[in-house]
Amino acid sequence: MRTIVTTTVSGRSRVLKAEELPGDYWVNLWSVSADAPLGDESAQGDTSFPQGAGSASWNIVSVPPVEEMRAHLAQGVDGIDADGFHLTNTVDFVVILDGPVELVLDDEKIMVQPGDLVVQRNTNHAWFNHGDKPIRLLALMMGLPA
Repeated sequence: MRTIVTTTVSGRSRVLKAEELPGDYWVNLWSVSADAPLGDESAQGDTSFPQGAGSASWNIVSVPPVEEMRAHLAQGVDGIDADGFHLTNTVDFVVILDGPVELVLDDEKIMVQPGDLVVQRNTNHAWFNHGDKPIRLLALMMGLPA
């Protein structure tokens, strides 16, 4: 997979960048904010969540198999508890690229498949991959008012 970003120079459209994606757990493809509505190329790669209305980030999230995820979380990850649960002040539009993967909420869970679309509305949740290889999610996270 590559990230391809376009721009306009002297009234002509062109490619700003075309880059291969790294193999990290979290890859920020592009972010925008109220101060930078078209995005700021220097801010790309930032792994923080969108902050406030008018902000958004587009991300590839790699969910490792459960055992690998638990080992990673045991080292401590800001904003995520030891079981993988987290809550962000965002509405997330998630496309399941690989799978299946289990979406776990406080009171129930659901197995989602490649091609499924999830709208995560500022809810506490975790993702569990019961397979033997990482699966990928494509997530557009929209910041909510503080």
